[in-house]
Amino acid sequence: LSLVSLCFQAIKASGIPRDELYICGTVLSNRANGEQAAYQKSKQGCLENMAAMAAGNIDKLDMIMLDYPGPNEESIRGQWRAFEEMLSKDKTVDDLAVSNFSPSQLDAILANPDAIKPTVNQLPFSLTYHPEGILEYNAKRNILVQSWSPLSRVLPRYGKTLESIGKKYGKSSAQVGLRWIVQNGASFTTQSKSKNHFQEDLDVFDFVLTDDEMTQLTKLAA
Repeated sequence: LSLVSLCFQAIKASGIPRDELYICGTVLSNRANGEQAAYQKSKQGCLENMAAMAAGNIDKLDMIMLDYPGPNEESIRGQWRAFEEMLSKDKTVDDLAVSNFSPSQLDAILANPDAIKPTVNQLPFSLTYHPEGILEYNAKRNILVQSWSPLSRVLPRYGKTLESIGKKYGKSSAQVGLRWIVQNGASFTTQSKSKNHFQEDLDVFDFVLTDDEMTQLTKLAA
């Protein structure tokens, strides 16, 4: 069994009700070149996700994420065709998402007026990476930006500044960095081996940074 299958066996053994879990799969098919090759590679990835989930008696995902765009528009369209089939034909997923898609790469999908829009675009959005207009471009298309690895490059560079601001609110430097993301209208995903760290990451909704603090933080990477 694969590591993913073993994880879902563990979920099954835990007895946690399915409706208390939000499960997102991922597909990596960005090296396939051409519409048909990208479609086939992405379709294979979708099927592999479901095979792994079956180890935990899971027959439907909440979301499937296309991890990286293909090398050109034709390939991206092939990738997305496989994803759309998973939702509309196979009915084994509720929402579709992308990761690391630029505006022009999103347009390769959205140029088709009948395309199913991604609900999330996962980007390395953080205090160290926030291109002007990226949130607005996605929001205009009803796509939520979700930050991956939101702190790994931030804390080593700006930890002292974040810590100074956090003292005012009784928050850690990590919580201030995550609050900046949320207050900009994006979401985030984090990972940790510590339950306490996960709880700390979630404890960012009971304070609000001032406009001056938001501006100060935004200018750090300017």
